[in-house]
Amino acid sequence: MPRYFFDIHGLHHDRDDDGVDLADIQTAAKQAKRLIPQIAMREIPNDGERQVITVLVTDEDGHPVYSAAMTFVGLWLIR
Repeated sequence: MPRYFFDIHGLHHDRDDDGVDLADIQTAAKQAKRLIPQIAMREIPNDGERQVITVLVTDEDGHPVYSAAMTFVGLWLIR
């Protein structure tokens, strides 16, 4: 089974040094899509109104194979 690594970029940059053995690249992409909302729940900014969270999936050779991103934008509607 191939190993995939999930590096997270947002408020913090977390490199995945361990990786996960998954059946194929499609399964790795699904895993990245599941991670994004979980990370967003933890990393919504307290002091800002904009945040982009990205999960970069790389293969065993370090080649990027998939990227998923979510953008949070808060907008005050009262003055």
